[in-house]
Amino acid sequence: MAEKEATVFILDLGSTMAQTHSGRSESDLEWSMQYVWDKITDIVAANRKTLCVGVLGLRTDETDNKLQDDDGYENISVLQELGPMNMSSLRNLQSLVKPSNTWSGDAVSAIVLAVDMIDTFTKKLKWNRKIFLITDGQGPMDADDLADISKKMNDSNIQLTVLGIDFDDPGYGFKEEDKPDTKKENEKVLSSLVNDCKDGVFASIVEAIDELDTPRVKAVKPYKTYDGTLTLGDPKTFPAALNINVERYFKTHLARPLTASTVVVKSEGAPETEATQADADDMEGIEFSAVKQARSYKVNDPDAPGGKRDVEFDDLAKGYEYGRTAVHISESEHNITKLDTQKSFSIVGFIPCSKYEPFLNLGETCVTIARKFDAKSAIALSSLVWALSELESYAIARIVTKDGKDPLLVLLAPGMEPDMECLYDIPLPFAEDIRSYQFPPLDRVITVTGQTLAKHRLLPTDELNDAMSDYVDAMDLSTYGIDDTGEPDEYASIDETFNPTIHRINHAVKSRAVYPGKPVSEIPSVLLRFSQPTEDLIGTVQRKVDALIEAADVKKVPPKAKGKRGRETVKPISGLDVDALLGEEEKGDISPDNAVPEFKQRLAATEEVSQIEEATKQMGEIISTFITESFGDVKYQRALECLGVMREELINLEEPGLFNTFMEDMKKQLLSGAMGGDRRDFWFKVRWDRLGLIDNKQSEVSKVSPEDAEELLLGNGVKLVEKPRDEEDDNDASKNSPGQGLDGSCDWMEQQRILTQEQSAQSLQQQQLQQQAETYATRRRELADKKAKAFDNSKFRIGQTVDKNFAFCPFKVVVSYPERFIGKVNKPRAKPFFTRILYDRTWDFFYLHDPGEPARDPYLLIPSAQFEVFLEEVNLELDTALKIPPGVNSDKFYLKFGKGGTPRPRYLRRSEEETSLDIRPWPSIKDNDVKAFEAAPLQDQLSWRSRFRTVKSGFMPKHNGDPDKAARKKDHMEKMLRNTLRCLGLLGDPDGHDVVFICVDVEAIETKPHPISEIGIAVLDTRDIKDVDPGSVGRGWWPMIQTHHIRVYEYAGLRNYRFVKGCPGSFDFGTSIFPRKAKVADAIMGIFNPWLSSQRNIVIVGHDIKQDMNYFKEMGLDLRFLGGLAEPIDTQEIHQAWCCTARQRGLVAVLNDLDIENKNLHNAGNDAHYTLCAMLGIALESVREEEEANNKMLNKVD
Repeated sequence: MAEKEATVFILDLGSTMAQTHSGRSESDLEWSMQYVWDKITDIVAANRKTLCVGVLGLRTDETDNKLQDDDGYENISVLQELGPMNMSSLRNLQSLVKPSNTWSGDAVSAIVLAVDMIDTFTKKLKWNRKIFLITDGQGPMDADDLADISKKMNDSNIQLTVLGIDFDDPGYGFKEEDKPDTKKENEKVLSSLVNDCKDGVFASIVEAIDELDTPRVKAVKPYKTYDGTLTLGDPKTFPAALNINVERYFKTHLARPLTASTVVVKSEGAPETEATQADADDMEGIEFSAVKQARSYKVNDPDAPGGKRDVEFDDLAKGYEYGRTAVHISESEHNITKLDTQKSFSIVGFIPCSKYEPFLNLGETCVTIARKFDAKSAIALSSLVWALSELESYAIARIVTKDGKDPLLVLLAPGMEPDMECLYDIPLPFAEDIRSYQFPPLDRVITVTGQTLAKHRLLPTDELNDAMSDYVDAMDLSTYGIDDTGEPDEYASIDETFNPTIHRINHAVKSRAVYPGKPVSEIPSVLLRFSQPTEDLIGTVQRKVDALIEAADVKKVPPKAKGKRGRETVKPISGLDVDALLGEEEKGDISPDNAVPEFKQRLAATEEVSQIEEATKQMGEIISTFITESFGDVKYQRALECLGVMREELINLEEPGLFNTFMEDMKKQLLSGAMGGDRRDFWFKVRWDRLGLIDNKQSEVSKVSPEDAEELLLGNGVKLVEKPRDEEDDNDASKNSPGQGLDGSCDWMEQQRILTQEQSAQSLQQQQLQQQAETYATRRRELADKKAKAFDNSKFRIGQTVDKNFAFCPFKVVVSYPERFIGKVNKPRAKPFFTRILYDRTWDFFYLHDPGEPARDPYLLIPSAQFEVFLEEVNLELDTALKIPPGVNSDKFYLKFGKGGTPRPRYLRRSEEETSLDIRPWPSIKDNDVKAFEAAPLQDQLSWRSRFRTVKSGFMPKHNGDPDKAARKKDHMEKMLRNTLRCLGLLGDPDGHDVVFICVDVEAIETKPHPISEIGIAVLDTRDIKDVDPGSVGRGWWPMIQTHHIRVYEYAGLRNYRFVKGCPGSFDFGTSIFPRKAKVADAIMGIFNPWLSSQRNIVIVGHDIKQDMNYFKEMGLDLRFLGGLAEPIDTQEIHQAWCCTARQRGLVAVLNDLDIENKNLHNAGNDAHYTLCAMLGIALESVREEEEANNKMLNKVD
């Protein structure tokens, strides 16, 4: 049932409301009533009797209220009693709303009257109660008893909204200058009253009016489309089948605009009582009457008047069209055409998400949730949702919403939100709904001979694809908008995109209802906001558009001529020129689909040479189009047919010159490739059909000789009259003999082809050179702009820091760039630029000290933007594509300092030559930097240390093809094993070890973007194991291990299953904690801090530790820089050293080699615990085996 609402509007109609303020052209009353009429017309449009409105007039000339006999209630009138609102009431109210001649009237008393009206009308029933006060605050007010009034309103749950005309509103940015003292005091009184009321609103009405044009989306109550069970399997046959009680609601539903009713305008002379009078009230209008529709049914009857006879509706029967006949099915048998369906919702199967095609989405989306207050169904549905999500699958279900309804197939997709788990369903098409069309492939062309071409004039080139990709990227709207904090945000989001049709109709109807005599205002700008791209976006992408037009070779197509082809008319016997008498009939263009007949008809109707020329021109364009657009030689035959007809008709009309001119021009275009590529094969067909020039033997008016005609057709060197051999030398005879004429023509054609290719190549080369020059000039300009910004040092001050968001590139990273990121081909070319990087180049150098070694010289950095410019200058000079590498290495080129108050680089000087850095002495470290570093949080210190390591060392050189790599790695693993023994007191001084082992393990979700979901930390303090027997493989020390398990709250519901079987919920050594993602680093530091604060020596342990340390670095924790940190211990490597093998083994294999029982691996907490156990086992077994070997050696000696 719809909620009931009682609203009372208090309208200030005092004499001051007739004035105009703040530069407005309309009075304060007219201006403020825009908001009131908008609210009231929304209520009228809803046409609900549970939406009730009352209106009080404040500061009226008369007094008309139930408390008028009491003091303080003068000049307050009830303009409309609280009740339903319709158009008649609206018209009556409009006539009463006008400024009065008085200034007195207490707004607080009007609020008391409004409260009384609402309490009397609503009694103690459930209503939404609201009071709106619209005033300019210039009337007298009695501020007594405000506390009692606010208490009464709170007890009655009445919401008070005060909208003042030109009231000060700092939040909206409005303040009235030269405000009267009375108005200032009244604003304070009303503001105090509103603050004491629950959910009260006090604002300037300018804000409310400015928001009127913004559409308000109608709040729709959930509509239940299905209420029943969701089943998997048949519960009647299989009792164990899944059976969940669910409810299904619309998620998306098409919103429709208001519909117009058919009405008739009452004529002024019509009587007041008509047949439509009963329906006039329904229309709520005075000028209109509703229209009733009536239908009559007739059948052919020769005996009836007019040949038709009326029949009653009851005599009609339904029939189905079957071919050209109708098949009758009686009403009693009509049920045979319907399916006998029962209400149900059952899952029929599952499909992987990757196998579903998005174009199968059909219709509106619904959401299915578990039935309210049914915990068993909620758990069952949650299990189904999570199973679908983890398996990345969809369910296919059959639904019948009501008995007898047609069944639908729907796709069920899992939906998970913090406060809801549900299934979204989308209707699926049946086989009859699919439209299967065959289209040619977009990435290749198949010729008529079956050959597949990957490059063709109809296929996009790589340049065109790149240009289109750049254009699409430039039009990206996902970050084009700006949010409330000034950060990039989505542009044209769903919440801001309104249906212009719906809201324009609502706006127009509302405007006409309130102001029937005024024109409807213009369309609000908010509805047109996304009707076209913004000027800023167009300006931004214009260069991309120009590049795309150039790459696609887009040309403007002339508009298609309108009109139909005229037909030839027979000349009348009278001899009169009918066209001249009745107006000349326009003749349309010749249609390519019917070119030959229309060309002949056009020529037969011509009377002037210009008409023949026009028809010939059109026919020539059609022939050229056939040739150009022909796929292979598909349209050659049509072009030859048109060419032959054109030749024959122009011979008959004695206009050979038109044909000859066309042929000469067409041959030039064919040989130059201007007609869609290489079309020389068409000219050979012209030669075979002898469709050359019209010579003077075929038409006396032709100026072309047969020799010239043959020369054009066959080529140079062809003569029709052969000279005797004795009159020619051998060379000429060999050239002009009949047997060699065609070969000569072919030689000429080959020469023409080669010449054409050379010309085309030269033209293309010139175009490429010109394009390269333009591109080079553009890049030069862009680089100059970028360089000007990057090298602007106007804000740098020597010895001072810059903003902490400023990005730096360590100079050692710059110097090591060629060795790490330039290939073998370009390195010799580019390396001189880096070798002479200080020569004749400008750099702004910054310096940074190490607070741990304050006496050392500082390290140098440069702005990252300047290094980017340097790389682009090298690219421009060498035509290379050097850039800052993506991925992990990219961060080392963009270092930022200052988080948590840690030291920031300070400006050193501008360098313009190689001697600029010959500085002695270097600037010393600032005491404030050392103190700031020591005062910074430990996590920020570690992060700073990680960045400073890059500043200090740059990139390590690559070791390519190192023959001693295997030997060095083996030595390293053996050294790591010996260090492990020393730390445990098993080697060297037994009492000299005092370390804390911290073992870490990280689990990440196996699907992209691979977020971290679990962190395991196991701690073993060597002080706890002194004088404790380790037992077999360290079992005596295991109880001293403290294990922690952290699960990221946002990913707590996800589990790996593809490559490893995750078990995040099976932590066996304590209780898991669930911090939010943003607090995970703090939770980790909370575990580390006791050992760090006591300055203990910490040794990090892990299995394949490098991967885990990289994960920690992603969280902002660099484990390499913990206080007193030694080299990490990798149990994978010490296991290799113990087993004397190069094979790397997983944790489970290592535990099995040590006979350590384990379970629930791939839980981060369990893995960390077992890794520490493995380290102890490897160390103890190594010592035991060494002792056994020594004993055997001693036994042999004995």
